[in-house]
Amino acid sequence: MSLEAPPESGALPTAEVTGQPPGGAGGAGGRRRRSFVAGLFVLVLTGAGFVAYTVVVSRSVPTPKYANVVIYASPATAPGFDLVSLEGKGRVTSALIGHGPAVVNWFQSSCVACQAELGTFASVADAERAKVHFVGIDINDPSASAALAMVRRARAEYPVGQAPGLASISLATRFGVGDLPDTVFVSPSGRILGEVLGKVPRAELFAILGNLVAGRPLNS
Repeated sequence: MSLEAPPESGALPTAEVTGQPPGGAGGAGGRRRRSFVAGLFVLVLTGAGFVAYTVVVSRSVPTPKYANVVIYASPATAPGFDLVSLEGKGRVTSALIGHGPAVVNWFQSSCVACQAELGTFASVADAERAKVHFVGIDINDPSASAALAMVRRARAEYPVGQAPGLASISLATRFGVGDLPDTVFVSPSGRILGEVLGKVPRAELFAILGNLVAGRPLNS
């Protein structure tokens, strides 16, 4: 499932001019405002595209052993974040992944593959929580209540934050997320080592976590 802003968050308002002839001051002002808004939108898209490009070129080719695993050739430091808990109680922050190996799972309630994966991911997280810190991020979701119901059905016990709107796309891009579901692996020093694009099988997730904890390459 590709990441994209919904119409309500992606659309920028334009000025409406009434009662002025096309060549009058009102028409010129409206055109200036519309040009400014259009220029601002292009600037945002250009910046996001540049970040996405730098993320993509830093990746190495997935290995045959784990077809969906992408290893970062030059691991970057995980960006900071401070999100409202999906349950509405407290905050979910980057401090949760700053002490020891960590995994950040990105999902959305409308993503069919996310729905299929979350139960497996939650059970593995429960089994490995003594060794690895787990965090979930519900990104740009059209229904926070549906996402919460989905998390509860999966019996996910780890912290889950909600990242709404266009800003969530920027945060996901800085994590290297380009599709959903996406599982990002972070080293004890806070560097993003790689990710699994799409649904990750249970046995594969256990194997990758074992490599993460042992300090081996994720695709070992």
